Formats: sequence, C-alpha cells, structure tokens
Amino acid sequence: MRNFLQFIWNNQFTLLFILLEIVGFALLTTNNHFHNSKIQSASASLSGSFADTRNSYAQYIGLKEENEKLLDENRRLRERLEQRVRYRLDPNIPFEYTTAHAISSTFHLGNNYIVLDRGSSDGIEPQQAVLSPQGIVGVVYKVSEKYSTVLPVIHSQSRISCKLTRNNYFGLLHWDGTDDHYATLENIPNHIGVFDGDSIVTRGGSGIFPPNILVGFAEGSEKDEASGFQSVNVRLATDFRKIYNVYIVENKVRQEVDSLIQTIEE
Repeated sequence: MRNFLQFIWNNQFTLLFILLEIVGFALLTTNNHFHNSKIQSASASLSGSFADTRNSYAQYIGLKEENEKLLDENRRLRERLEQRVRYRLDPNIPFEYTTAHAISSTFHLGNNYIVLDRGSSDGIEPQQAVLSPQGIVGVVYKVSEKYSTVLPVIHSQSRISCKLTRNNYFGLLHWDGTDDHYATLENIPNHIGVFDGDSIVTRGGSGIFPPNILVGFAEGSEKDEASGFQSVNVRLATDFRKIYNVYIVENKVRQEVDSLIQTIEE
C-alpha cells in the first residue's frame, strides 16, 4: 500500500493529465453530435472488421471440412463410374479409390518425390496409381505403416504408357528434368497428325493406371526422320507446385494380369 501511494505521488501530474484528458474526451463526445457520430462510426467499423475477420476464419475452417467431404464424394463417384464402365468392358477389373493428402513434395529436383498421409494400415501398396482431381500424379513407390512415397511423373525414372485420344496411338511418357509443367510422349509415328490441344490420356495397359485418365495436352511435336517417330511436348494437367488432394487407386486383379504377362514374356 505504501509503495502504491508513493507511485501515485511520484506520478501525480501525469495521472492528473490522463484524468483530465478522459473527462475532456467524455464531455466532447457527449455534447458534440459531430464527434459523437464519428466515434460511433469508428467503433462500428472496428466491430464490423473484427466480426468479418472472425467470420472469415470460421468460413475457412468450414471450407476445409467441406473440401474433405467433396473429396470423399468425388472418390465415391469415381468408383461408381469405373464400376459402370468396367462392367460393360470387363466386369473383372475393378478399381478402388482411397483419398489421401500430399504432406510433403518437391517439383524443382531432377528426381522429385511426394509423401502421402496413407500407408499399409490403409491398404496402400507399392505400384498403385496416384491421381489428382486434374489428372495423373505418379505411382506409389515405398510404403510404411502410416505413410507412402510417390514416384511422380516429374521423376527421371518415371515411364507411363499413354495415348492420343484423337487416334489411340500410344507411346511412353517421360520427364526430361527441366520444366515441371511439361513431359514428353515418345514413339508416335511421324505420319500421325498431332495438333495443339490434343488430349493425352493413360492407356491402362500396365494395370496400374485406369485407362483414359487425363495426363495433359499436346503443345507441339518434333519429328525424327531417321527413326520415323516424333516426340510430343505434353503440358501436364496436374500442377505439381500446389498438389494436395489425391486419390490412390488399387487394381484388385492386377496380380492376375501381371502373372499372365509374365507367362507370355517367359
């Protein structure tokens, strides 16, 4: 108490000034309609700004939850579509989809990688396809109990069988390590017309990727007269710089297909 009284005595003039300022401000706002309206307006603006910020945050949290619901719904729709299409073509080749998130990834390296938040406990295994809502991403490479790594399209060892939707001519897609937005489709015959904007999709022959999944779009080609084949420049549909929501695809009868192919090769 003694220290408190000493503090007041030492700062009496400062405290008196602050008290007079508060009294003067109260008298000004009470008796002057102009200043009163200005203060009320500023207070309302501040309150509105705070409410808007709080509402934006609430919407962000709600949007994230809604996005998860849409992702799961999209997965179910993909499975239904696959089941219907596959039943007409071959009822013994079902594909199952698992939603996942990319929790770590690179796009600027020669051998890029992606880490997903799904692992063996979720039924994930190596050599399963990974898709984004826009197109293909890559193939599951290694798996732990809760996580998995993906060998993406933008990796020097990636080779994916793809085809032109215009004429069904197919070749191998690979990445040259320079631009993460582009890859190259090789082994397309020179006499085949390739036009800018032509869609390139998965062929589905390996049993890893479902067929006709979008890969990208043609943007020019370079013919090699010596070999008789042209290289198609493909702008990838998936943006690897902002990848997050993905689908992991399991082919339930892939082992049976692999065993048949192995028998033929032997």
